[in-house]
Amino acid sequence: MIDYQLPKLYLKLFEWFCRTELFEELQGDLEEAFEENIKLYGARKARNIYRLEVLKMIRPSVVGFGQFYSKFNHLIMFKNYFKTSMRSMMRSPLSSFINVFGLSVAIGICLIVYAFIDQDISVDQFHKNKHEVHVVTAFSNEDGELLQYGQTPLPLAQMLEKDFPQIDQVCRIEDLGIVLKYGDKVFHERVRMVDPTFLEMFTFPMQWGDTRSLKDPNSIILSDEMSVKYFGDLNPVGKDLLMKFEDEYIKSFTISGVAAPFPKSHAIDFDFLVNFENIRQAETAYDPANWNRSINATLISIRNPSNIDVISDGMDAYKLLQNESNPNRPIESFALVSIANLHAASNDIINGISYGMRKEGWVILSIMAGFILLLACMNYINIGIVSAAKRLKEIGVRKVIGANRGLVIIQFLAENVLLTFFALLFGLFLAYSTFIPWFNGLFGRGLELVLMDIDLWIFLFGMLLLTGLASGIYPALYISKFQVVGIFRGSVRLGKKNPLTKIFLTFQLILAFIAISGGVWFTQNNAYQSTRSWGYEPSEALYVDVPDQSAFDQLYASMSQNPNVLSISGSSQHLGHGMPKVTLDLPDRKYEVGQFAVDAYYFETMGLDILEGRAFKPNLESDKRAIVVNEQFVHNLALQQPIGEIVKMDSSRFEIVGVVKDFHNWDFDTKIQPMIFKVAATKDFRYLSMKVRSGKQSDVYQGLREEWMGHFPNTPFQGGYQEGVFSGYFDYLDSSAEFMRALAIVAIILASLGLYGLITLNVSGRVREFSIRKVLGASVQSVATMITKQYVLLFVLSMLIGAPAGYFLIETLFDTVFAYHMPMNYSGLIISACFLVSVLLSTIFTQVRKISRSNPVDGLKVE
Repeated sequence: MIDYQLPKLYLKLFEWFCRTELFEELQGDLEEAFEENIKLYGARKARNIYRLEVLKMIRPSVVGFGQFYSKFNHLIMFKNYFKTSMRSMMRSPLSSFINVFGLSVAIGICLIVYAFIDQDISVDQFHKNKHEVHVVTAFSNEDGELLQYGQTPLPLAQMLEKDFPQIDQVCRIEDLGIVLKYGDKVFHERVRMVDPTFLEMFTFPMQWGDTRSLKDPNSIILSDEMSVKYFGDLNPVGKDLLMKFEDEYIKSFTISGVAAPFPKSHAIDFDFLVNFENIRQAETAYDPANWNRSINATLISIRNPSNIDVISDGMDAYKLLQNESNPNRPIESFALVSIANLHAASNDIINGISYGMRKEGWVILSIMAGFILLLACMNYINIGIVSAAKRLKEIGVRKVIGANRGLVIIQFLAENVLLTFFALLFGLFLAYSTFIPWFNGLFGRGLELVLMDIDLWIFLFGMLLLTGLASGIYPALYISKFQVVGIFRGSVRLGKKNPLTKIFLTFQLILAFIAISGGVWFTQNNAYQSTRSWGYEPSEALYVDVPDQSAFDQLYASMSQNPNVLSISGSSQHLGHGMPKVTLDLPDRKYEVGQFAVDAYYFETMGLDILEGRAFKPNLESDKRAIVVNEQFVHNLALQQPIGEIVKMDSSRFEIVGVVKDFHNWDFDTKIQPMIFKVAATKDFRYLSMKVRSGKQSDVYQGLREEWMGHFPNTPFQGGYQEGVFSGYFDYLDSSAEFMRALAIVAIILASLGLYGLITLNVSGRVREFSIRKVLGASVQSVATMITKQYVLLFVLSMLIGAPAGYFLIETLFDTVFAYHMPMNYSGLIISACFLVSVLLSTIFTQVRKISRSNPVDGLKVE
């Protein structure tokens, strides 16, 4: 079979460069010659001849780029589109405002998400050596689960430096709590002991002084925040600070440097830096070869990335050394994590020097922003169709003078992109001036939009195209399909029967339903958590840190005379202030639990409920081998009769004498862990706790502070109300609830605007019908019923879909974010339904009122 088809590529080429007035005649000649050549030479040769003839046509008398200029004229039309768009927006200021406002709010919220994620992925990326410096981590099997720890054995750094020539530098990090004094200023502070290589691995910019001064064991480097705290705006370099360690050893340090303010996106920082060798004075039993002693972090610097595997494999030799010294927590392997990746990996690293990304925040914010953006886009679709009803004749005229459907689509999309551009600018303004400052005020995140950041403008350009096309493509396709004859005959019923518009509205209502339900449930959950029981009685308890037994005894003697103090207790650990882990030797495995060392009065003082057995008895020698466990402990070990059970710990046998009701040692985001109480030696008391008479907390607290200042004027007071231990957590909950309520309000506004658009569309398309009905005597109630019944089904459908979807989504979200949250109920769904029904009725009322006041004569003239 002979192929008579012309070479398409060359046909297009000819069409592109040939002058418009010559194209038809010359193309006809070429086709005639092509057909003749097929008869004479066959199809293949005829096609080759055709190609050659097309190329010969590229000469000045033929080339005119007529088709090109014709297409270019379409680009020129954009100038006309711009004018038309501006006039259209000016003619419909309400619709334009609704569209620009909705899109700009949605874009502003999306910019919060952008700033949130941008800040998270920028954490610690300012360090020049972030790819070369690695943190050593260790994997350990804990009760069948492989856990990654940031703490590593003390001798590891020096062994690595000695055994691996591929390592350029090593650095040890250990954080200690100390008392720092300058003049009459005395504070509890956190000092970071590091090797001098610390400020070479981490390139923190310096404000004053020299980073090399860390080589001097008598030097100290301050952060900018600490410098301001102690010295204001003065340069403190050369001044001396007194540091008192836990064992009362006091040493003077000379300030040799002050770091510049840390970048906002940082997870690793410091308050005070001193040479690591000072740990010899801080710890009298310091042994650098002790593999059972862990430090906060070990860092190595590797110039060549190919050496990482060599070092990782070679570190297996250290497992035996560590596991022989610490058989309770054997290490299974070591791993290296670069500083560039540490923030992203820190959620999986226990006791690391960095904190992890809040990926839950990414997901939650992205979902919420997506909801709002979808609502705004659908809002625009409905409003856009309504607005187009006033432009039918314009569309008809454009088609009469030659515009095809594609050009009409391009016109509407161009107008939409222009409108989105204005929304983008306003959204950027809202985000920069209002949304992000508001978000920072709620959560203290320090988000910012850097206008000179090229990534921000790439994101905005993407938003412009995505939002402009997504919101405008359907109205453009819908409006462009009308025929000229129908437009001028007035037979076009714009939007009267458009199932897609109703589908969009239904989806819009579902999103609004979910958003409103989420706002209600988050508010309720906040109230629930604020009243949730801690498992003990924090409202009547006070506490204070004590440095040693002597301090405890002095305070005890003073406060026990206060008639408002009902009970006093001593302990090595205290609720809400950390909890060390100990390993139990079970018959079949090792089991790690939290441990509190307390005296016999601690349970009564803190209001801990003993469910079974008993608490410790004062001065009972045998209770030194007794423990009290919590309910979670009993549950995890499936103990049927826990009282009298024997567990082995530190090579000693302990008998369970009591079971205490589960209590929260952390906030409600953390699940209750298995815990034990054992008797503390009086020399190990580091906390004094008091139960005080109800209503007298403030008086006792003031008395406690005065007693402290009288006994220890050179040591800062560190105590407070037990109720205030997690006040920051509840502030965070309040902020989360406020954020969700704000999003719910935005969702309500956008849904209302969308509903308003669709009802307006319906009413505007039926003006003549309503006018006729009024002339025939139809009442306002009948008109209202007629309008309302069209949306009842949509509302019912949106509620039937939105209720289970919202319930499932919010419950999943609660399960993901909160370890303990309120039991889900239906109040959020009921309140959401009431909101949306009230919005429907209000919107219908405005339209019915408008119809009732209109003149039927004017309505009959409309179409």
